[in-house]
Amino acid sequence: MNTEFTEKSNKVNSIEGFYAGTGIFITGASGFVGKGLLEKLIRVCPRIVVLFILVRPKKHQTMEQRYKEIMDDPIFDDIKAKDPSALKKVHPVEGDISLPKLGLSQEDRNMLIENVNILFHVAASLNFKEPLNAAVNTNVKGTFSIIELCNELKHVISAVHVSTAYSNANLPEIEEKVYSTILQPSSVIETCDSLDKELIELLEERILKIHPNTYTFTKNLAEQILSSSSTNFPIAIVRPSIISASLKEPCPGWLGNITAHIALGLFISRGFAKITLANPDTITDTVPLDYVVDTILCAAWHVTLHRDMNVKVYNCTNNARPINYGELKDTFVKYAIQIPMDGLVWYPCCAMVSNRYVYSILTLFLHTLPAFIMDIFLRLQGSKPRMMKISKYYDTMSIVTNYFSTRQWSFKKDNVINMMKEVKTLEDSDIVQLDLQDMDWDKYIAICVIGIKKFIFKEDPKSLDAALRRLSIFYWIHQMTKAFAIIILLTIILRVMY
Repeated sequence: MNTEFTEKSNKVNSIEGFYAGTGIFITGASGFVGKGLLEKLIRVCPRIVVLFILVRPKKHQTMEQRYKEIMDDPIFDDIKAKDPSALKKVHPVEGDISLPKLGLSQEDRNMLIENVNILFHVAASLNFKEPLNAAVNTNVKGTFSIIELCNELKHVISAVHVSTAYSNANLPEIEEKVYSTILQPSSVIETCDSLDKELIELLEERILKIHPNTYTFTKNLAEQILSSSSTNFPIAIVRPSIISASLKEPCPGWLGNITAHIALGLFISRGFAKITLANPDTITDTVPLDYVVDTILCAAWHVTLHRDMNVKVYNCTNNARPINYGELKDTFVKYAIQIPMDGLVWYPCCAMVSNRYVYSILTLFLHTLPAFIMDIFLRLQGSKPRMMKISKYYDTMSIVTNYFSTRQWSFKKDNVINMMKEVKTLEDSDIVQLDLQDMDWDKYIAICVIGIKKFIFKEDPKSLDAALRRLSIFYWIHQMTKAFAIIILLTIILRVMY
């Protein structure tokens, strides 16, 4: 651990001062949270020396092409306009967290060892349906490789690992501590490395009886690895709940990915989601991206200030007025009507049911059948049929997130509250927001809908008048369809009775 720098960190009285003169390494910078973190560090910490980001090449994309794609995101437009030279501090490093030693070349590894002081491990496989061995490879073994690298860094100050508030979803009350599981990380890794397909499937089946999916389970294992490895430098674990669009920074409504609640808002806004699977009375916990980024940013400072040999956990959850799924859905419908999308397929309206069997029956009539008919029309027009594919995607999403939309948790936040109090004493405390108590849900959901329109569908704000006219047409079609359905239902009832 860099004792000289940590002594200096006790004397600095600002977040910006803490990061001054440091070298940063970020994994997952191409993702929603990682990109938001990268932008914030560039914007508010101008004295950072270098920002290394791990970039994984894809099958048809080189590392350089992926890096360009990251930096072309609208999130960096403001920086490009005000201080384009600041982006020169960002250096892409080719690698992959699912590979041994992060897939780094020895030259790049040596460069990181010499120059990195603070490491942010944001990368992860977020796929709820990921096979166990694949999830373990990325989320567990990848974290182990991060610890290996941290132990080699010559001037390490601290590391921050981004986990999830649901890493212990099998518990109703979640404290800011690392929980152990019956299955030890080493035994799970050993089973997955054996490549015994039958044995891995049996293990996965056993795990899914307790945990909702392989994602939350492997994030728990990763936390255990960090806890057992925290000996030479301070480690913070930040656990965000369900992340949605930015509230204020870098601009209201920025979205770099389609998360759970954003997906619901997206399908409602397009008029596709007419039924959703959730308990309307269940309290949901969703947090804006910029709140998550600020918590991560401050956690690196706070864990260094209060360094010991134990990991410090920060439950990054919402402390605003509780909102349930029913209110969330209704507010999305409200703003889907007020701020309609260009590509509307039906008038926005959505019912909510908690019974999975009722949901399946209603889905058949409200989603699958209309999608099938619409695909027929698309084929007749010479267009590519896509509605059945969308219907299947939405149905899968509703089912895999059902565990979270029918349960609620109590999250302890002592470490976050203490950090929030200490941040308020800093000179630049206004550059971060760690308190959402005054957040207005109605305004925030409106921001989310605007973000969906602008950043997901990339629609021109000038097209709103045309979208409103299209909405009006669908409104009358919707009303006539309801009237027609009522007439048919009454006819059937009368025939049965008489």
